[in-house]
Amino acid sequence: MGNHLPSPPRFEAKKPRLQHMVIVGDTGPDFAKIWVKVPVEGKWGLVISKHKFNGDLDDMDGKELDNWFQNYPDLNVHSYAFLRDEGLCHTFKLDGLDPNTRYYYLVSADVSTKIQEAGRTIIGDTAEAYFDTAKTDYHDIRFASFSCHDPYSWTHPKEGALPELCDVAEREQLDLLIAAGDQVYLDTNDGRMTDLWKWLARYKNELEQKSDLDIKQYLVGLIREYYKIYWNFEALSDVFGRYPSYMIWDDHEIMDGWGSRTKEERRKLLRHFFQFDDDSFNVKVVDLAWQAAAQVYFEYQHDHNPGRQQRGDLIALEEMQWDYSFNRGSFHYYVLDVRGHHDCERETYRLLGKAQFERVKAWLNRLSDAEAAFIVSPVPVVHWSCLVDIADFSLSGMKDDLMDEWSHHTNHAERDELLTEVLQVSHSFAVPISFISGDVHCASAYQLIDISRFPNAQVSQITSSPISRKPNPAIANLVVAKSGYMQKEITRLNEETGKMENTEKKEATSVYQKRLFAKSGINNFAIIRAVSGSRSIATDFYWPGEEDEEIVRKNIKLTSKD
Repeated sequence: MGNHLPSPPRFEAKKPRLQHMVIVGDTGPDFAKIWVKVPVEGKWGLVISKHKFNGDLDDMDGKELDNWFQNYPDLNVHSYAFLRDEGLCHTFKLDGLDPNTRYYYLVSADVSTKIQEAGRTIIGDTAEAYFDTAKTDYHDIRFASFSCHDPYSWTHPKEGALPELCDVAEREQLDLLIAAGDQVYLDTNDGRMTDLWKWLARYKNELEQKSDLDIKQYLVGLIREYYKIYWNFEALSDVFGRYPSYMIWDDHEIMDGWGSRTKEERRKLLRHFFQFDDDSFNVKVVDLAWQAAAQVYFEYQHDHNPGRQQRGDLIALEEMQWDYSFNRGSFHYYVLDVRGHHDCERETYRLLGKAQFERVKAWLNRLSDAEAAFIVSPVPVVHWSCLVDIADFSLSGMKDDLMDEWSHHTNHAERDELLTEVLQVSHSFAVPISFISGDVHCASAYQLIDISRFPNAQVSQITSSPISRKPNPAIANLVVAKSGYMQKEITRLNEETGKMENTEKKEATSVYQKRLFAKSGINNFAIIRAVSGSRSIATDFYWPGEEDEEIVRKNIKLTSKD
C-alpha cells in the first residue's frame, strides 16, 4: 500500500501561513500596481484615499463598500472577486493618480463575503497603510537592494536584517526596493524546511497515478504553500506594503542551479532523488514543476512588476519575457532574467538568451540623457575568485552554483560581450552604470575599469546577500575575488565540428576589477544613491550589529570621479 498524498495545506502543517498581505509594485507618477492577498474567497475591495481613514471600519454598518465610503473625499474603491484557483491574490492596476502624492489604503471584505476575521477590514484599520506615487522628476534617487530570504535556514526562524531594513527605509525615505532573487527556497538544504524535491520523491508513486494536469495543479498548490510560509514575517510584509518593490527570481524559486545542469546531469540528479530509473516520468515531473514554479512566481512576484504579461501568457513559457525596465526620472533600471531562458547546453548566450541580450543592448543605447543606470543581475558579474575558473566541481555538488556565475568559463564570451556594451555606453554617454546582484550569500563591491578601451567609463558591481538566509561563514572572504584583471577562457575552432571549444587555458581581459569591499558572515542589504548632475553612484551596506538594535553601516563610493 502506498502513502497517502497529503493536500498542499498539510505540507509543513505546523508552520504558520501568510493570510493577507499587500505589495506595492510598479509605481509611476500617475499609476500604481497594488498586489493583494486575502484569506478567503469572495469579493474584496482595495480602497485608496489621499486622506486618513476613520469611522467603524470593522462592521461599516453592514453596508456595501461604495455606500459606506460615499461621503469620503478623493476616495476610490476597487473591487475584485478573489478565487482560490488564483491563489487568493490579485494585482490592482490603479490609474489617474497624482504624482508625488501619499495614498492611504484599506483592504476590506464586501458585505457578501463570508469572513473569519473579527472585522471586515484586514489591512489599514489598526495601523496606517500607505504608499507614495513617483515624482515626475528626480534630483536624487535612493533605493534598497537585497536577496536570499530564507528564515528557515537557521535552527530557529530568523528575520535576519529585515527589521533593520524597515528602520533604514523609513529613515532614508527610500524611493523603491529591489528584491534581487531567491525570495523563497523551494529546495532548502536545512532540516527546518522540507525540500520540494525530497517531498516529491517521498510521494512519487502517488504522483504517477495522476494526470499531467492534476500533477501540475498539485505542484502549484504546494509551491503556493512555500510562499505563504516564507513570506509570513512581519518585517517583510511591512517593507513590501510601504515601498514600490521590483522583483526578479533566481534559481531557488525553481530548483538549485536551474539552467546550469545538462539534461543528462538533471536525469542523474532525479534518479538520486527519486531512487528509481523511470527517466520519462522524472523528466515529466521536472517540466511540470518548472511550469508550476513559473505560474506561482508570476502570481506572487512578477504580476506587479512592469510589463503587460498576463496569466494566459504562461501557456508558452519559452516565449515569456521575464526581464523588464523602468525609470525614475533620468535614473534608469534594467532587471535581467537569468533563469527563465538559462540553458547551459546552448552554444551562445547561455544565461540570457539572444532575444533578451538584444533588448538589453537597445536599452543601453537609449541612455544618452541618463543621470545614472542600474542593471539588476541576480547573479553578480564578479564576485568569486579564479577558484571558479580552475576547479572541477562536477562531483562536489557545487558545479551548478558555479556555472550560474558570469565568471564561470562557460559564460565568459557572453559576460565579455555584455561588459563591452555596458562600458562603451558608460564611456560614450558619460553615465555611471552599476550592476546590482545577490545570490552568493556575501556582500561585495567592485569598480570595473577598462582604461585601454573605455577610459571614461564608470561601471561598478554591488552585491548584497543574504537578507535573512544563514550567511556563508566569515572565512568565505578568502575566496571572494581580489583586485586584478578579469580572466577569460581561450577558445579555438574545432575544424572537424566547426564549433569553438575550450583549451583549458586562460588569459587576462582588458577589464580590471578593483575590489572596494567584501564582507562574509553577515545578513545584509545595500542602499544605493545617485544624485543628478554628479555622475556618481555610492552605496551603504548595512548589517545588524552585535548589540540589540545596533546597525552597522559601511559607505562605499563606486565612481572614481566623486
